[in-house]
Amino acid sequence: MTTLHFIHGFLGLPSDWQLFIENINGYNYKFHAIADFLPKSENNNNSAFKNWANCFNQKIFAKKNNFEKNVLVGYSLGGRLALHALIENHDWDAALIVSANPGLNTENEKYARILNDKKWAERFLNEDWDAVMQAWNGQGVFSGLSNTLVRAESQYNKAELACALTLFSLGRQEDLRPHIASLQIPLLWLAGEKDSKFVGFAGEMSALNHKVESFVVKDAGHRIPWEKPLEFSEKLLEFVKRVG
Repeated sequence: MTTLHFIHGFLGLPSDWQLFIENINGYNYKFHAIADFLPKSENNNNSAFKNWANCFNQKIFAKKNNFEKNVLVGYSLGGRLALHALIENHDWDAALIVSANPGLNTENEKYARILNDKKWAERFLNEDWDAVMQAWNGQGVFSGLSNTLVRAESQYNKAELACALTLFSLGRQEDLRPHIASLQIPLLWLAGEKDSKFVGFAGEMSALNHKVESFVVKDAGHRIPWEKPLEFSEKLLEFVKRVG
């Protein structure tokens, strides 16, 4: 039996994936919450990704079943965390990575990103929710496309949001390209056609490792699963049938 494990993005919720239950009802599935695996204590922020991945993997593979296949699906921040999970544990059978950044190249880029994420963390903690959400959704990465998912203030622990922004800042992530190049499992890397930077990442990753297949979803931006749910479901099921 194949189990699909889904990891949401920043501001995401496990319930975001319920849209696809009818499509995946032939498989076992689990919708994970990033906050459930946040490090309880952290002395070195640079190890937060590894600590999260190890905590996540320990839970998934606590009772390893050699007859079960496990496929990881991660979106955006969830995609970056999924990559760390794959790198830290080779028991995964396949993965679908959606709109994820493999890492920044220079220390200047990393420093600037850490500062920017710190500012966002402070805004989420201290400013009016609706105003911050409008500003967040107005970022260029979302290609001017509206968010179809409702994001009410009551759904969140603001301290956890701020923690996720600072601990898992892209600026604190190492460049994962060397690790991705050595992965030995099938990966499907999705990017939205309107999300040009991430289209570049998808092509780069497939050139880096022949196990990585890239696919660009037409007329989609960053939030592929919810902007193009039919196309996403089709690619997911097609991929899982091949690897499962």
